[in-house]
Amino acid sequence: MNPIRSDVTFRYVASGHYFGRTRCIIVGILFAVLSCHCLFANRLAASDGAFAPSKPVPEQFATGFNHITEADSESTLRTLVEGEMSGRGTGQEGFLKAARWYSEQLALCGFQPGGTDGSWFQNVPFVKLSVVKDKCSVKLGADELIGAKAMGISDFAGDSQQTVPVTFVLLGSTRPEPVENQFAGQLVVVQATSRIRYDDPFLLKTKPAAILIVTSDARVRDEAVNQTEDTPSQTPVVMVTQDSANALASKCGVAADFFKEADSDQSLIVASSAKVDCHIAVERESIDVPNVVGWYPGSDPSLQHEHICIGCHLDHLGVQRGETYPGADDNGSGSTAVMQVARAIHANPSKPKRSVLLIAFCAEERGLLGSKFYGKNPLRPLKDMICMLNIDMVGRNEETSSEPASQNENTIHLVGSKDHSMELHELTETANASVGFVFEYDEEDRVDGRSDHASFSEKGIPVTFLFGGFNPHYHKTTDTMDGINFSKIANAARLNYLTLMMAAEHGRFQMKP
Repeated sequence: MNPIRSDVTFRYVASGHYFGRTRCIIVGILFAVLSCHCLFANRLAASDGAFAPSKPVPEQFATGFNHITEADSESTLRTLVEGEMSGRGTGQEGFLKAARWYSEQLALCGFQPGGTDGSWFQNVPFVKLSVVKDKCSVKLGADELIGAKAMGISDFAGDSQQTVPVTFVLLGSTRPEPVENQFAGQLVVVQATSRIRYDDPFLLKTKPAAILIVTSDARVRDEAVNQTEDTPSQTPVVMVTQDSANALASKCGVAADFFKEADSDQSLIVASSAKVDCHIAVERESIDVPNVVGWYPGSDPSLQHEHICIGCHLDHLGVQRGETYPGADDNGSGSTAVMQVARAIHANPSKPKRSVLLIAFCAEERGLLGSKFYGKNPLRPLKDMICMLNIDMVGRNEETSSEPASQNENTIHLVGSKDHSMELHELTETANASVGFVFEYDEEDRVDGRSDHASFSEKGIPVTFLFGGFNPHYHKTTDTMDGINFSKIANAARLNYLTLMMAAEHGRFQMKP
């Protein structure tokens, strides 16, 4: 509803003969107050429902703020999740389609290409590893107990075929003392309380002939990218699913539930007399995968070399072992929110004084590799980046065994700002007064280094990280559009839009000593 025009109403009332001059003035004042109230309500309308803003949006930012809607959150996310992008796996065609679409949308928002050689992209070099599906298997006699669909890449590339005895290992927090060459000539199937690689000291000393690392389904990826500087394993090694490892254990005379959630203090080693045919084949190729980079020049020529970076990771797990991991929350939601910020900047008549660098990163799921690459190979001087605003997983309400999702309709974790720059933290709180999130701070130690802002905070750049919290759909095929909180996505966009616009006015922030 449009605000009431108090000037027209006042002239109408003042021209009538039912009111004296004093009454006309009083009525005019009342209408003016009513007009302000309606304007205030209009400014808060975009953040209604569970959100409770306490202040109106600053007038110079209001048009862009009101341009962000829940309907746009839904339609943008639906494109990223239900189109042809197939989970946006780094190194897969679905990610390239997402990157092209994202750059096209940025162009519509008035952004300029900010990548290499006038393009929208900064190519990141990777080695792509792929399980050779018609070769990989573990067989006991004629029975195939672990097939290629249950295997995923680790750090090995090559082709190995051996007939070897198999030993099953659970490594608890209290580990046995490894013996030199203890597992020489054997296949070791191992699960640990924490993530384990081929170069774990226990495995390096015991020297197995081949290694199967038991892990969660989401980490068993039949193709994925790694950085070229990683040292490959000389020992054949792949990831395998827990169910397939237990099937092998059962056939080898070991308990059918030998591998469980690895949370025990104690370790267990069981050697089997069975010999298995173990064939591991992994192909390797060099590829480039892009970060998407957009640049929105600041309106003040004397300040436009300084810039605010806003970012998200565009990638997810993609298609693995024939199943699509849609990544609606992780991180379709953050990618949607950042795109909405871009649209809001373009829609707002008052433009940011300092420039905006927008980056949609690749390979966050592989260890922040896209943002780390940018940090090592910046396209704009890092000394001119006054802050970095990151959005990752803002589409679902946090949900744990002790905390239902219904308690977190309007909560969000504000990560990093308290640890790195109280000035930026306080500015974010000021922006939030017009949005109404309830900030939580109980995930800092757990997640501060696990998303792309970390690649910038380690360079001494002030950061914020908006994070909705973990939920049962994290890294599962069920992270679809079902159950997404579009209001949370829109409000995350509104918050970072205001933070960005205020930061563009503010300039440099002090880092904590």
